[in-house]
Amino acid sequence: MGGFGRVAGLVIVGALAIGPASLAQPAPPSLQPAQIALADQFDIPSRITGRTYRIYVSRPAAPPPKSGYPVVYVLDGDTSFPVVARQLRGPPVLVVGIAYPDSARSGVLRLRDLTPAQPNANTLPMAGEGKVPDDFGGADAFHRFMMEELRPAIARLRPVDASRQSLIGYSLGGLFALHVMFNHPEAYQNLVISSPSIWWNDREVLKDEGKFIAAVRPGQAAPRILITSDQGEQGDGDPNLPPPGPDRVQRMKLLDYARMVDNAGELAARLKALKGGSGYEVKYSVFAEESHGTGTAAAASRGANFLYPH
Repeated sequence: MGGFGRVAGLVIVGALAIGPASLAQPAPPSLQPAQIALADQFDIPSRITGRTYRIYVSRPAAPPPKSGYPVVYVLDGDTSFPVVARQLRGPPVLVVGIAYPDSARSGVLRLRDLTPAQPNANTLPMAGEGKVPDDFGGADAFHRFMMEELRPAIARLRPVDASRQSLIGYSLGGLFALHVMFNHPEAYQNLVISSPSIWWNDREVLKDEGKFIAAVRPGQAAPRILITSDQGEQGDGDPNLPPPGPDRVQRMKLLDYARMVDNAGELAARLKALKGGSGYEVKYSVFAEESHGTGTAAAASRGANFLYPH
């Protein structure tokens, strides 16, 4: 048998020697809980809200300035913290994300912490997963938790600059950020207010806008503010709209009531027109081809760059 014949024979014999056991699929990889890269976490119970929060803390690559790290607080930490923390790892900035140990229930839990009041009849159909009064209206208590319990805890972990504090919030988180800014304009020096749910209770949050104006005009507060919207949050630009029919008509009615883009743009224009003190700044951006369901990452990334361009 020539060389080719010997090789062919070996191949045939080898193939016949492969039994069913040799064809069995390997076991699937062993899965472990995922961890956020370059970050630490801890749980903190609040006596003010009666809840426990999961807190993510970034690991900046740069050492703290002499005055301590500026701190960026990120609401809805499970979704937005990884984007902001990764983008701001280089600058000497500490990023803190606020979430819940039971992330599967965050949709309900955030409703109470981020809303200033109980939903009225117009708001209730759009209020999300909440079913009972205790699911809403805890924004003031949540703000106190952040100021009185969370900030001191972070200051015990890292050297921080108490005069350089920022807040990032999306959707109901944007509503919360507006509520805090209007009522406590001294609390944050920078705010990223993305897709704010101004529609809540027929734009009730805007009733406190005058308090903010009264603090900005004499220079008592001079924050830097970025407000953003997603193009698909109003009109027929959302690709996830139902096909033509009753469901689409109902969805369009809700979008018309919410006026997500118009409310945010009009507010930004009013705040831009204010003559504030040194450092006061307001910017507004609309993200093309993004809807309310897809704009979270874009808003977090743009917000991080607004706070610390690099």
